[in-house]
Amino acid sequence: MAFLTGLWTKPAAAPAAAPVQATVPGAAGPASKQAEPANPGANPAAMTAPAVGAAPAPGPIPEMAKFNDLFKAKPVDPNAVKRPTLADPILAPLNQQEFQQHVANANFAAAIPAELLNKAAAGDATALGQAINQASQAAFAAGTQLTHGLVEHGSRTAAERLDGTLGVRLRNQQISMQNVDNPVLQHPAVAPLVGIVKAQIANQNPQATPQEVLAATTEYFTNMVGAFQAPAKAQETAAMAADKSKSNFKFLLDDGV
Repeated sequence: MAFLTGLWTKPAAAPAAAPVQATVPGAAGPASKQAEPANPGANPAAMTAPAVGAAPAPGPIPEMAKFNDLFKAKPVDPNAVKRPTLADPILAPLNQQEFQQHVANANFAAAIPAELLNKAAAGDATALGQAINQASQAAFAAGTQLTHGLVEHGSRTAAERLDGTLGVRLRNQQISMQNVDNPVLQHPAVAPLVGIVKAQIANQNPQATPQEVLAATTEYFTNMVGAFQAPAKAQETAAMAADKSKSNFKFLLDDGV
């Protein structure tokens, strides 16, 4: 009956299974080590600040190629003759030492007759007065003549300088008074920019007429708008070219067919 005993007794408990160690795909090393995230870029330790440097140079813009050097300063020719302007002194600086030397060499008594000088030296009060008066008259005449020469020289120099800049002043006045025909460029928010560009074109092209400056200014802003619209037009053309299989014949008209 030994076999009946096994029917009524509980079987011995099976040994406990070892706990399954949770692992993360791609993780290596002991279980105590923190698992790395699946995306290395999300690891804060791996994050680095982006390098700060100069911005990439803009690519060429065909629409604005004509005006590439508009706001570049022209090189100064060291051998060019400087033309004086009205802001420069009319007369050369006065050398006080040389002026005092010329004054010391002046002899206003030379105009006084010797006879009158002898009477004044002998004690004749009337002759002395006449001698002093004649010397003063000679000094006054010399001073008046010097002043007249200085005024004449200064007036002629100023007139020549003004005459040399008169044409430029009239041209700049005409350019500033001319208005563009486009109403957008006349808007108060845009008109100051138009004035800056117009003045820069006039300075960079001193031989251009006011009409040529105005035409170049309008062309500048027209080309700028065209440069802004060029990427969108290129994308539209590419989209229509890829859609040729559909009933869309607009690309044929845009291609000039």
